[in-house]
Amino acid sequence: MSLSRQAMKALEAVTGSKYLSEDPAVMQSYKSGPGGYEAGLGYERVMTVLPAAVILPKTTDDVVKIVKICARYNIPYVPYATGFYGPKTHCHVDDELIIDMKRMQHFDWDEKHIYADVGPGVIYASLQQEAFNKGAYGIIGGGGAQCSAIANLLGDGWSPISLKIGLPHRRILGTELVLPEGELVKLGSLATSDDPFWGEGPGPDLRILLRGFTGLRGCLGIVTRMAIKYLPFIQESLVPQGIAPNTSLKLITGRIEWTNYQVNSKPEQVQAMYDIGQAEVCAACTKVPVFWRAIAKAEDKEEFWDIWLKENEETLRNFFLVRVMVIGFCNEEQFQYEQDVLDEIFAQFEGSHKRRTKPSDESWLKNADSSGMWLMTGSYVSVEFVIESMNQAVGHGEHYAALKKDNMHGVDDVVDGDVPEIIAEGQPNYDGFTPGLFPDFEDPGWFQLFENGHQGYSEFLIYWDQDEDTASVDRFFLASSKMNIRYGFYSSHLGPHQPLYLTGPQYGPNYHIWLLKVKNEFDPMWLSHPPVPLAHDIFVQRSEWMHDMIDWEVPETYPMPAWTCSTAARKLRAEDGR
Repeated sequence: MSLSRQAMKALEAVTGSKYLSEDPAVMQSYKSGPGGYEAGLGYERVMTVLPAAVILPKTTDDVVKIVKICARYNIPYVPYATGFYGPKTHCHVDDELIIDMKRMQHFDWDEKHIYADVGPGVIYASLQQEAFNKGAYGIIGGGGAQCSAIANLLGDGWSPISLKIGLPHRRILGTELVLPEGELVKLGSLATSDDPFWGEGPGPDLRILLRGFTGLRGCLGIVTRMAIKYLPFIQESLVPQGIAPNTSLKLITGRIEWTNYQVNSKPEQVQAMYDIGQAEVCAACTKVPVFWRAIAKAEDKEEFWDIWLKENEETLRNFFLVRVMVIGFCNEEQFQYEQDVLDEIFAQFEGSHKRRTKPSDESWLKNADSSGMWLMTGSYVSVEFVIESMNQAVGHGEHYAALKKDNMHGVDDVVDGDVPEIIAEGQPNYDGFTPGLFPDFEDPGWFQLFENGHQGYSEFLIYWDQDEDTASVDRFFLASSKMNIRYGFYSSHLGPHQPLYLTGPQYGPNYHIWLLKVKNEFDPMWLSHPPVPLAHDIFVQRSEWMHDMIDWEVPETYPMPAWTCSTAARKLRAEDGR
C-alpha cells in the first residue's frame, strides 16, 4: 500500500519530511490492538488495515492544507489523536492516511470565565492538573486520562461526577472544524471573534455536526480547536501519593470524600438515589459493577481472579451499595451539611450502614488506575451506555444481564424491569455468551445519577480474552442492539457503533436517512474515515458468524462509493476515477 509520489510530495510541503512517514515499522505502531478497548474482536480483524502513511500536523492551517490535498488526490484519511478508542479509530480501507494530531498542543486558560482553549493533542491528565492549579475541575472519562480531551468530548465525555458537572455537549464552547473538503468552519463565538467563550444559543446549532449523545468517529471532518468549560473546585491542591502502579490522589479531610452506603435491596438502592437527586447533594452518586471492587483490591490479574471467583450469583444478588462523593466546594460547613443529609436519607432504611473507604481517589478526578483496571481478561468494551431516566437505567442493565447469561432465553418475559429466572425451552439459543464473555455472575452493570438527579445513566461493560474465539462477543453486541429495539431502550450507540440499517428505521424513525444525507452533503467523496457511519453494516455483511442474525432489510447497494465497502478498495477507486 502506498500513496502516489505527487501526493506524498504535496504532504511533505506542509509538515516537512520529519512529520510524514510511510515506514512499515511506523505503520505497525498504528495497528489496532492487541489488547484494550474493543480489541481482538471480529471488527478489528475484518475492518481494520494498516495506514499507507501517517502525517503529524502542527496547526489548524496544516490540517486544512492536508485535507485539501487528500481531496485533490482522492486519499481517504482518519483523524487521530491518541487512538484509545480501539479499532473504530483506525484505518478501514487501503491506501489511507492517518492524520495524527498529537503535536497540536495549543493551550490557553481563561481564568475569569473558567475555560480551557486547547488543541487535540492535549490530554486530560495534564489538562485536569492545570484546572486544579486554577481552582477548577472537569470530567475525566473512565477510559483514562491519557486520551485527547477534544476526542473524548466529541465521543463521550461523562463520568460519575457528571451529577454536578452535567452533560458533555453543554461544555463545548467555541470550536474550529475542518470539513471533509478542507473548508474551515468556526462555531460559537469564534464565528464572530477570536474569543471562544461561547458555544451556541438555545435550540439546534452546528454542534450537531460534532456529536449526538455520542460522536461520529471523524466521518464529518476534523476538530482542531475547542474551548472546554470547567467549573469551580476547592482551592486546596489534591496531592498525588504512592508509587506506580499503586498511585492515587490524597483527598482532603472535611472537604472531599468518597462514602459507601450499604442497603438491603435494589428498591432501597434506587430510592436513595432519587432522594439524593431531590436533595441536590453530592458530586457523584453511583452503583458500580461489583467486580470493580475486586479490581481495586487486586495487585495483579492472578490476585483478581483469586478474589473474584469467591463470588457467585447469590452473593451478588444480595449486595447493594450506593457510592457517593461529597465535595465541600465552598467550605467545610457545606461538606458537613451534605454528609448530614446523606445520613438522614439512608437512616430511613433499617439496617443500612456506612462502609469504610480509602481517603483517596484513583479513578474519577485524575485517573491513576484506568489503564490497568480494565485488563483482567485483556480486552473490554462498553457494549452499551445511555443517558435517559433512572427508571430506564435500572431496567436496562437487568435486561443486559439476562441476555448475557443465557442468550435470548427469557428475554421476552422481562416486564417493567423485573427479570425472571431464565426458562427457555423452545426459545432461540444461538451460541450462548458466557463463557466467551467474562463471568460477572449476572451483575446488572453500572447506573448512576446525572444532571442533579434529573437523568439516569446506565452502562454495561463486557470483557473477554482476545486470544480466544471471540465470535460470541460479536454476536452479543448485535443481539443487544436488537434487544434495545425490542424493549424500547434508547441507545447512545447509534450511528457508527451498530448497523445503521438495523437501528435507523427503529429510532427517529429513520434517523439513518438524515445521517446519510448529511454525510453525502458534507463529504460526497467519502474520504473522511470511510466507510463510517456504515462501517458496522459492512462488518456484519463480511462476518459469516453473524449472517444468521440478519433479520432486517439490507439495501442491495449502500449509498456511498463502492470502494468504501470493498477489500479491493484501491482497484475500485481507480475504476471510479479516484
